[in-house]
Amino acid sequence: MGVIYRVKCERCGVEFEHQVGVGFVYSCVGCGDIAADELAPFYCPSCNQRYNPRDKDFSHKLTGVTLWD
Repeated sequence: MGVIYRVKCERCGVEFEHQVGVGFVYSCVGCGDIAADELAPFYCPSCNQRYNPRDKDFSHKLTGVTLWD
């Protein structure tokens, strides 16, 4: 099972997806980042703007979320 975050970067405007696994180590297909959980920080592939799912305003930065299993 996993989560795909769809984000429009607030710094450079690039729209990208970041995929993480839930409960296991998963490598994002788009950026190659390896995260052990869905709350690990990730970065915009264009400008390296940091996104942290633990931030209280993170949900306002998303354009979409998909759960897969």
